[in-house]
Amino acid sequence: MIPPQTIDQIKSTVKIEEVIDEYVNLKRRGVNMIGLCPFHNEKTPSFTVSPSKNLYKCFGCGKGGDAVNFIMEHEHLSYPEALRHLAQRYGIEIEEVKKDDSQIREKQERQSLMLINDYAKDFFIDQLFNTDEGRSIGLSYFKHRGLIESTINTFELGYSPRGRTYFKDKALKAGYSEEKLKTLGLISQSGYDFYRERVIFPFHNLSGKVIGFGGRILSDKIKTAKYLNSPESEIYNKRKTLYGLFQSKTDIRRQDQCVLVEGYTDVLSLYQNGVKNVVASSGTSLTQEQVRLIKRFTLNVLVIYDGDQAGQNAALRGMDIFLENNLNAKVVVLPDNADPDSYIREVGAQAFKDFIEENSQDFILRIANNIQRTLSHDPVNKSIQIKELVKSIAKIGDQLKRSLYIKECTDILDLTEASLIKEVNRAVKGEINSKMKYQERPQYDDVNYANRQVSEEPTQTVGVKIDNEQYQERDIVRALLHHAEKICPTEEDISGVDYAFSLLGEHYDHFINETYRNILSEYAKALENGQILSSQHFTSHRDESVRRLSVDLLSDPNSYANWSDRGVELQTQKPIDENHEKDIYQAVMRYFLRFYKNQDKIWRERIISCSEEDRIVYLTAYKKFKDEVREHAVKLNAVLL
Repeated sequence: MIPPQTIDQIKSTVKIEEVIDEYVNLKRRGVNMIGLCPFHNEKTPSFTVSPSKNLYKCFGCGKGGDAVNFIMEHEHLSYPEALRHLAQRYGIEIEEVKKDDSQIREKQERQSLMLINDYAKDFFIDQLFNTDEGRSIGLSYFKHRGLIESTINTFELGYSPRGRTYFKDKALKAGYSEEKLKTLGLISQSGYDFYRERVIFPFHNLSGKVIGFGGRILSDKIKTAKYLNSPESEIYNKRKTLYGLFQSKTDIRRQDQCVLVEGYTDVLSLYQNGVKNVVASSGTSLTQEQVRLIKRFTLNVLVIYDGDQAGQNAALRGMDIFLENNLNAKVVVLPDNADPDSYIREVGAQAFKDFIEENSQDFILRIANNIQRTLSHDPVNKSIQIKELVKSIAKIGDQLKRSLYIKECTDILDLTEASLIKEVNRAVKGEINSKMKYQERPQYDDVNYANRQVSEEPTQTVGVKIDNEQYQERDIVRALLHHAEKICPTEEDISGVDYAFSLLGEHYDHFINETYRNILSEYAKALENGQILSSQHFTSHRDESVRRLSVDLLSDPNSYANWSDRGVELQTQKPIDENHEKDIYQAVMRYFLRFYKNQDKIWRERIISCSEEDRIVYLTAYKKFKDEVREHAVKLNAVLL
C-alpha cells in the first residue's frame, strides 16, 4: 500500500503537461495546451491540457482527469500502478513491502505477461553479450550490419540460443507459468523455445514496456520462416504497434515529421545515422491503428520503402489510409533494389539525407505526374489511372486541401477542373454510401460532394443535459472548484470558500441535485475543521461522478488567452480567474434568484387553488415568505424578486 503522504508528494510533483507530452503532440494555445486526443480518432484537436489546474480534458470524447487518471486510461493500469509509474518517472521513492514471487503470480493477467516479457528481454540481452554463442553469432551479425553497441542497447536487441528448451527451463525455474509462456509465444505449444537460434528485436509500447518480440533466423540451412513474431495477446496487437516508436517519438514530435520504413534493420540503421524520427510497420500492411498512433505525434509522414516494385507497391497501398486520417503524406522511392538500411550504409548519412530532401514528393502529385509522363499517349489506360487517383483524392476529408489537390492535378493532367470535380464528387458520394452501408441512409440533396467532409465516426455528445432548476446549483460548484482557495478582499481577507458560504449559508441543503449537494457538504465539513479542500481533492475523488463533474467544470474550451503576455490588457473587466469575488457572488445570486422565483410561483399557485377559508392563512404565510426574501436581499445587497 502506498502511504497517503507519498501520494500527495507524487501529485504535487507531477507536471501534467510533461507527462502527456510523451504521448500527445501538444501545442501552446493561450494559457492551455492542445493536441489530438489519444483516446479517440479526430482530425481537429479537441484535447486540452491545463498546466495551471493540472488537468486534461477532451471536448470530443469527454475523457478527462489528472495525470494519474491519464496514465490509468492510456496504459490500462490500476490506480496504484499509475502512481508507481509516475513516482519512478519523477524519482520519488515509495516505501512499501516488497512483493514475493507468489504475489507476483497472483497479479492481474496483463501485468504478469509484462513481467514475463521483461524477463525474456533480459535473458536475450544476456545471451547476446555474455555467452560465446551469442557473441559469435548474434553480436557479430549486428556488427556486420553496421550497428554499434549504443544502438543495440537503445533498442534492447538480444539473441536466443540453439537449445530446444534452454529459455523455457530458465523461465520455469524462475517461477514463470508455462501456460503464460505459451500465451506470449515464447515457447511453442509443443513446449520448445520459439525463437531459438535467432536474433531478437523487442517491441515496446509507448511507455517503454516490452509487449512482444520479433526473431530473425541467421542460418540458411534451417528450413523455416525468416522472421517470427509474437502471437496476438492481451498486451500485444500487431495492428496497433509500430517498431521503434518508443525510441523515436520525441524526435518525431520535435521535427514534426515521421519517417516510415518497412523493416527492423531499416529503423536501426537510420536511427543510428541521425534519422531518429523513424518507425517501421514491420513487414505488415499499414493499418488504421498504426496511422492513428503516428497522428498523436505529427501530421506529416514521409514513406521510404524499398526501391523494388514490391516495396513501391507496399508504399502506395498505405497512402490512402494517411489521406483518410488527414495526414500530409510524402513518398520517396530509393534506387532499384535498394532498401533504407543498405542505401544509407552505402552512401553515408549526409548523402542519404540529401537524397531524401531532393526526391521526396507529395503522394497525390507524384501519381499525377507519373500518369502524365508514362500514359500521356494512351487515353484508355490514362483514364483508368486517373479514376484510381480520384479515389485517393476523395478520401481527403479537409475541404480546402481537397480543392487544392483538384486544382494541381488538373494542371498536371491537362484536364478541365469541372471534369475532375465531377469525378471526385462521384467518388466522394461512393465513399459516403459505403460508410452508410449498415446505417440508415440520409436523403441527399443536390450538393457538391467534393466539398463534403466524411465523418469517420458518429458524433459524440459530451456531457449531460442540465435541468434549468439545477443549473445555478452546478454554477456554485463550478465557482468553488475554481476559487475555493483564493483570497477575497472583502471587509476581511477570507478564502473563496468562506466567502461563498457566508453568502449561501446552509442553503445547499435545498439543492435538488444530490451530487452537487454532496460536494457542498464536503466543502462545509472541511471548513468546520479549518481546512479548505483543493480542486485536486475532487478531480481525484473516489466517486467517479464527482471526479468527472469536477474535471468538466474545471475545463473550459473557451478559456482566456494570455493577452497580457502579448502586451494587451482587457479594458472592460478582469478574466474570471482574477475576478473571483465577483464570480462567486454572481453564482450565489443567480441561485437565489432562481430559487426564490420558483418558491414565489409555488406560493401563488397555492393561493389561487386553495379554498376561501384557507386563503387568509396562505396569504399570511406568503407575506412572511416575502419578508424573508427582502431580509435576505438586504443581507446580500441584491434585488432577488
